[in-house]
Amino acid sequence: MNIIRRSILHAAGWALKGTELSLTDPKGWPSLGIGRTWANVNVTDTTQLQITTAWSAIRLIAETVGTLPLHLYRTTSKGRERAKDDPRYALVRWQPCEYLTAPEWKEAMVVSLATMGQAYNPVTRFGTTGRIVDIQPVHKSRVRPEVKQDGTIIYWLTTRNGQRTQLTRRDVVPIRGFGGVGQLEGFAPHQIHGNSLGLSVALEKYAAEFFGSGGQPLGIITGDYDPGEDGRNQMRNSVAKYIKESREKGMPPYFPDGTKYTPISTPNNESQFIEARKLQIAEVARIYRVPLHMLMETDKASYNNTEQANKHFLDYTLLAYLTRIEASLNSCLLDPGERSSGMYFEFDTNNLLRGDSSARADQYLKLRQAAAITGNEIRERENLPLVEGGDELYAPLNMAPVDLLREHFKPDKGAQ
Repeated sequence: MNIIRRSILHAAGWALKGTELSLTDPKGWPSLGIGRTWANVNVTDTTQLQITTAWSAIRLIAETVGTLPLHLYRTTSKGRERAKDDPRYALVRWQPCEYLTAPEWKEAMVVSLATMGQAYNPVTRFGTTGRIVDIQPVHKSRVRPEVKQDGTIIYWLTTRNGQRTQLTRRDVVPIRGFGGVGQLEGFAPHQIHGNSLGLSVALEKYAAEFFGSGGQPLGIITGDYDPGEDGRNQMRNSVAKYIKESREKGMPPYFPDGTKYTPISTPNNESQFIEARKLQIAEVARIYRVPLHMLMETDKASYNNTEQANKHFLDYTLLAYLTRIEASLNSCLLDPGERSSGMYFEFDTNNLLRGDSSARADQYLKLRQAAAITGNEIRERENLPLVEGGDELYAPLNMAPVDLLREHFKPDKGAQ
């Protein structure tokens, strides 16, 4: 390809720097979308964010995951504990890189998964020790996986200065969204459901153009004579300007000399415009699997309990994202020996399921009476300071093991 033409494509953002472009090799071409859809709308990964329902769904998922604490745990003889002495704990819990905090990093991963079906997080390791000092998310278009002839997988990362670097899986930390068998990257919603998303864009475009023209429907201009092609064009411009000025002045337009304007477009009520827009809200909700009531569509809302609504959202929407992120971090940031010894990353979802104060108090009471939780553990969950003597487990006095009761009340064998 001509170097000037290739540089223009790079400058326009249609190709990755440092790569060769051809029609037979897609290397270097980012995901530009699926082209024109049935609704004659071009849909790309950023088009999703321009649809209010999709924006709300993606933002809800990403920001919710961003608020959930992510911890590195270590299994001990007494259960598990947070590995706060490990440098990787501070990275995932507080700040993975210089320009992102942990919530922002988690949000970026989820946005990439929800819009492009894939997320990449190249890591920087220190010297010969291999200690991880930095985790930086990058756009999907900057990483290209490749299967070598021996079956191994490598990842080509295009840096900001256009250089290509070969990395292994553990150095790029790929997180694959929902995808097909044998594919290294997940499905992008705008590529699979482009026609449905395109219809949402077309409906919004139609509404904007309709109300932007003052609610004036499309129509035909007719007259008593044929003014010719130039005259017809002049007549169109004059009538359009006249109708606009009449609308701005609040005066009805008047056409002399037998000129008439006859509307030909279907009225909104007959085309079920409102019903179509509501249906597209449900369609987008299905794509991102977000309950309608969480997208401010409350016509058919049925939840009356916040805790149950959050649990439904966690089980059927968030859990897939959380599990994929945890599995990838465990696979790439931990060595096999560390994983076998009981180290793992895990999100803390307790805050999402806290419920109201009465429900929490009832749960704590039952756990406390069952000797399943200490007073300090309750205080820690409620963000209260720990107290001395609060680490003891207590059980009701009227409960004891059955074997102990049987031994205690065993009748005296010598009694008659």
